[in-house]
Parts: sequence; C-alpha cells; structure tokens
Amino acid sequence: MVTGIIDVGGGYRDIFGAGVLDGLLKAEQQFDRCYGISAGSGNLTSFLAGQYKRNYRFYMEYAFRHRYASMRNLLTTRNFVGLDYAYGTLSNSDGEYPLNYEAFAANPAEFTVVASNALTGQPEYFSKEHMHQDDYSIIMASSCVPVANKPMQIDNVPFYDGGITDPIPVQRAFDDGCDRVVLITTHPDDFVRDPHKDAAPARVLQRSYPQAAQALRNRAKVYNDEMTVARQYAAEGRLLIVCPDDTYGLDTLSKTRQGLLDMYNDGVGKAQKIVEFLAGSYDE
Repeated sequence: MVTGIIDVGGGYRDIFGAGVLDGLLKAEQQFDRCYGISAGSGNLTSFLAGQYKRNYRFYMEYAFRHRYASMRNLLTTRNFVGLDYAYGTLSNSDGEYPLNYEAFAANPAEFTVVASNALTGQPEYFSKEHMHQDDYSIIMASSCVPVANKPMQIDNVPFYDGGITDPIPVQRAFDDGCDRVVLITTHPDDFVRDPHKDAAPARVLQRSYPQAAQALRNRAKVYNDEMTVARQYAAEGRLLIVCPDDTYGLDTLSKTRQGLLDMYNDGVGKAQKIVEFLAGSYDE
C-alpha cells in the first residue's frame, strides 16, 4: 500500500500540522509520498529529517523574533516574513537549529513542494532533488505570501505561495499512485474559503503579476473545489481529513503564545487516528 500525506500550510495556524507530525514521529509512522504547501513544506522537511519538535521551536520561539516576521522587516526589506532568516540563517548547517540535511536526503519518501509561478499563475511542483545542503529556496518560494512578501526568485523566475494555485493537491497524490492519503488542514472541518479575502491582494498584484492576481481571484473556488474532491475520497475510505477543532485565535500572520500551544496540542492529539487509519482500524 502506497501512503501519502499532505500538509496544506496556513502560516501560524500550521503549528497544528507540526503537532500532528510530531505525534507521527513518536509513533514511528512513515509515508511513501509527502506533499507540502506553504508552511506545510517546512513542517514536512523537519518530519522527513526525523527532527522531533524542531518545528515547535520555530513556531513557539523563533517566530517571535522581529527577524522572523515583523512590520520592521516589511519596512526595511519589503518582506514581512523573513524567509531567508527562517529557512537560511536558522536552518543552514551553521545555523541555530540546522536541518539534518543528511537524514532528510536519506529518507526514501518522495517529497513534493508546491509553489505558484507568479508569471504564469500556475502551480509548479518541486522535488527533493531541488533541495541541497543550505539551499532551501523551494521552501521559501512555497511559503512566500503575496503582498506581505516580495516574490521568491528561483532561476530568475518569481514564485509565490503554493496555496494560491494548488492548495489541496489530493488528486495529484492519488494520480501519483497513493492508495491512502492523509490530509492535514488548518481550519475546522466546516470551513469554506471566502473569495472576498483574496480580492485586495489581487488588486495589488494586478500591475506587476496579472496572472498571479487572477490566480488569487480564483483561489477560493480552487480551494473549495479541491476540498469537495477530498471529502469524496474520505467518504470512500481512501483519505483521512485531519483538522483542528478550532483556530484558537490564530491566522496566517497573527498569533498568540497560548493559541499556538493549544493548536499544537490539538495536532498532537490527532496523530493516533492517522496511525489507525493507515493500519485499517480507524472507525470514525
């Protein structure tokens, strides 16, 4: 049986995914294929490296430093989130908490990172082979929130957050050969994305990146349609949707320490049902 896991990201809310993945590390649960979008790509990188609670430290400690995310960053660098700081300064081999790149590269799981091409407005899919020691630019690209950050350049091509163009790549996972898939989302189960949320950033991007702006305007429909597909697979017993009970006051770029802790613990508590689902013993 080929197993897959998708972490859709969600900025600070995705400490939920960090909790789920830490619970899975403790359970020694592995996957054949992993799909990371936005913050989910960073979460899965630590998971594949086997670094228990590494993500927790990033969310609970480093994220409160101004170099990680702040208005000061935005005013001085035009980037609210310091992606170079998070996935470079802190994560490189000489950083404060390096990624165990050797363990990451040795993990046999396939790893797909989704990023949005700002010129075409289409998703692009990067593999583990696009990551190298101290070069985690695809994670930065996948996590690059429009307007809050300038686009991330890869081979002179600008990229934005993967959640704009393929936020819930469930169909891709099954097309890749997965038999069972776990989908980690960061909203409660009844969440429906509101198209009005993306209207303002789309207007800002219209002049510089019109195709990315159009993708933003379509984002809610794509998200909601892909969640419909996910729920169909879940009804067939081929997919498990894992979501938090609440958002605990967190949003993509806003947080409180208590909210982060509550969201993390919620995620840890959801890991066991994933183990049961993959073992064929989960009864919803």
